[in-house]
Amino acid sequence: MRVDAVFVGRAYLGGRFEEVAVAVEGDTIAAVTKPALAPRGEETVVLSPKQLLLPGMVDLHVHMREPGLEHKEDWRSGSMSAAKGGVTCVFDMPNNVPPANTCDRLREKVAKALSKSIVDFGLYAGCSDEPETLKPCADLFFGFKLYPEDLYSPRAQPTFKLAAELGKPVFVHAEDPSLFRDSPLHSEARPPEAEASAVELALELARSTGAWLHLTHVSTKPALEKILASKALGKVTFDVTPHHMLLSDSLYRSPLAKIAKVNPPLRSEEHRAAVYAAARSGAADALVTDHAPHALAEKLSENPPPGFPGLELALHLLLKEVLEGRLPPSAIDLYSSKPARLAGLRKGVIAPGFDADLVIVELAEWSVKGSELVSKAKYTPFEGWTMRTKTVATYVRGRCVYRDGEFGEGGARA
Repeated sequence: MRVDAVFVGRAYLGGRFEEVAVAVEGDTIAAVTKPALAPRGEETVVLSPKQLLLPGMVDLHVHMREPGLEHKEDWRSGSMSAAKGGVTCVFDMPNNVPPANTCDRLREKVAKALSKSIVDFGLYAGCSDEPETLKPCADLFFGFKLYPEDLYSPRAQPTFKLAAELGKPVFVHAEDPSLFRDSPLHSEARPPEAEASAVELALELARSTGAWLHLTHVSTKPALEKILASKALGKVTFDVTPHHMLLSDSLYRSPLAKIAKVNPPLRSEEHRAAVYAAARSGAADALVTDHAPHALAEKLSENPPPGFPGLELALHLLLKEVLEGRLPPSAIDLYSSKPARLAGLRKGVIAPGFDADLVIVELAEWSVKGSELVSKAKYTPFEGWTMRTKTVATYVRGRCVYRDGEFGEGGARA
């Protein structure tokens, strides 16, 4: 047997690391064997003792900003950021300008992404007054996205009904705007009870329509408790972010207050610990970044927009927690096999028949500097953190899209 490429070294296989050979033929993993039994490859990549082979990460919640907001990010810069972070597939949110909530806009978005992205991608459809008009292009989007203003509008129930009919998830940003307050501290302006209230409404809409509800970037203990109690009653899934796991609202009293502004906000230590525990126990269905880039000048303005970039750091933040013993190795599944399974993809696993999405990381310490990010957004609330790993190379379906600071060309798949 002769294959296109063979990777030899320590690889992550379902919760553990093993010395293996991974054979790649075309865009697919052909075999995983002991090194001595590896087939011959046209190319052989032998990892050093300090390197690890991982499946490509899958991020279910990003904002690539194109079309309409290219000064913040575009499909080229955003996908480069993903590749450097070991992410081989992203799912992009619909809050473009104008919103991606019609078939024509979704087709335009797919065309732009195919022409620029170096990683694979999926899209969400935005909420509209006429959700039924999206039926003819249902193959263009993975699911629907509802923001707080959508959830508390007449558009919500028809969208849930259509999602149930199409078998697609409804991703909900759960916050109740009626409970927002006037406060200079962002975490008090959008209090925890706003999330808990919105989760209750979303769960009721899911129960009444039979739709698959996915609650994204869950940030509070009461919301987590409500979600976990409801999982047995229907198709309910949820994700958490690295920033809600690792950062608290103490940053809102620091020089990074504007940079760290995000919705839902960073929370108190009690809520941060609960989100971390949901990831550590495996209760969470996925880890997402909510990669939300803005221009640095916008973030430093008097009223900074919420969000910050995350694609380049998420995997390395996760590996830092694993290597330092706070998370089990299986936590890697939160950003690989678990989101891939939710999306129905043959990705996120190093096994025969899966896409040859592979990432080589190296054990090496480095300090995070926002100014050095590939993203157009040159800032991060993780400024100064010491990482324990760096990305050496990223392969999407067998094609090298990143190696040692250099990026490949397009060729993404929707």
